[in-house]
Amino acid sequence: ERIGQLCRKYRLKLIEDNAQASGCKYNGKTTGSLGDAAGHSFYPGKNLGALGDGGAVTTCDQLLAETVRSLANYGSSIKYIFDYQGYNSRLDEIQAAILNVKLSGLDQDNQRRKDVARYYLENIKHPEVILPKVPDWDAHVFHLFVIRSVRRDSLQKHLHDMGIQALIHYPVPAHKQKAYAEWNHMHFPVTEKIHTEVLSLPISPVITDEEVKTVVDVVNAFR
Repeated sequence: ERIGQLCRKYRLKLIEDNAQASGCKYNGKTTGSLGDAAGHSFYPGKNLGALGDGGAVTTCDQLLAETVRSLANYGSSIKYIFDYQGYNSRLDEIQAAILNVKLSGLDQDNQRRKDVARYYLENIKHPEVILPKVPDWDAHVFHLFVIRSVRRDSLQKHLHDMGIQALIHYPVPAHKQKAYAEWNHMHFPVTEKIHTEVLSLPISPVITDEEVKTVVDVVNAFR
């Protein structure tokens, strides 16, 4: 709400990053509809994933919609006429058709993710593992299930040795990336600490109960 107030005060557009939150709710409203526009990712591993890659922008602003459509089509709304320096980022019809079918199952898929997350939260008991806190189950759709551990790398190896893929999202903080060289000298101790501890456990709508239990048992057996 505070960000929204600032945007209205200074006549700014409020743009949501909804890439990992398809189906989430915030104060009873679905995320992706909270601001002037929202970006959505349809990468295959996302909650609403295409067969290939893809994405979309949603908005209720007609002028903004027309501008985004032009930007995605080389900057053109009329063939051979270019109003902007645009991109080639159209979503092809096959991906759109697949997403149209999968959209009807999004709530069911998200519920499965929540069930897996709840099992993890109730059954992972390792003293060196910090679990996420979930004060509002409607406000999370668990694209990832991220734990933390000061011995993250050893825990990841332990899982991998047992045939369980656990990934690090993300190993390098933004202010240490080469793309933001002007920020590289900055020190944000909390951010940097988190990036050395985070580890994503397997979670998806198709993971089986037996696989989830195996992940829990292997985590709890870590020494």
